[in-house]
Amino acid sequence: MKKLLLFLVFLAFCGFGAFGDTGEQEEIDFLLFFPNSSNQFANQNQAMIQLDNAAEYLMGRDLNPGQIFVFGYAAAAVNDIDSVNLSRDRALFVINELEKRGVARDLFAAPVAYGSVDLWGGNTNEEDRILNRRARILLDGSFLTPAAIQAADSGIKITGTDNTATADVSSFKFPWWIIILLLIIALLAALLFLLSKKKKNSAGKAVREPPPKKVEPIAVPAAPKEKVKVLSEEEIRCYAYGLYERRNGQDGNAEGDWYRSICELTAYYEAQGYRVILYWEAENA
Repeated sequence: MKKLLLFLVFLAFCGFGAFGDTGEQEEIDFLLFFPNSSNQFANQNQAMIQLDNAAEYLMGRDLNPGQIFVFGYAAAAVNDIDSVNLSRDRALFVINELEKRGVARDLFAAPVAYGSVDLWGGNTNEEDRILNRRARILLDGSFLTPAAIQAADSGIKITGTDNTATADVSSFKFPWWIIILLLIIALLAALLFLLSKKKKNSAGKAVREPPPKKVEPIAVPAAPKEKVKVLSEEEIRCYAYGLYERRNGQDGNAEGDWYRSICELTAYYEAQGYRVILYWEAENA
């Protein structure tokens, strides 16, 4: 029976390995920067293509002033560079590059600086740290990725994970029929195994099996509870009003204040180890 289970696990692994790439990893090498640099990308050619695609995508949408947010990030490293200023300069550099490509300046909110993070790597070595030196583009509550751009316009090129090559990635749908086929094969194999075992038992002599040994239960420590923060509408509204007061009551973009409140509150709670859920997501859960 153990051999059968191992065989089924092997079949499932093969199916996911061959057909399970859903594109969620496409953002790993999106707009990565050189160490301690705010104006030079780790892969300049790839980043230029990514910026071209992002600009084309943004200019094809009907946007309001202050609707685009650009976030900057830095890796934790021992040096004299202020990680918050470095991450803000990276976000500002991406804004300037998009503006050069035709995206209007007033569509951008103020750059958001996260400082040093360990969201993509643990900062334990250079291979981990390089993934945290990046910039991200937020639009309507969602971060812009190559997959999102390609979904809007299948003609735009999407860079692959190779540092030197790019390719046109066509839309991919996971072939679920492979999983169904694997399940059918597994059921047939289990049925054949049970029939063969029953036939052998009926042909042989009855053997009294010894009573099963008593197995003491093993205490399993409870998993730590995840810290979840539901960002309420009232909290977002109060924070947005605070932004309005900081401008001494001068008129501004209310919608921009709203999105900026979501971004800055999310960054604050994530820095304290919370997983943030927006109130409308909690209502629909």
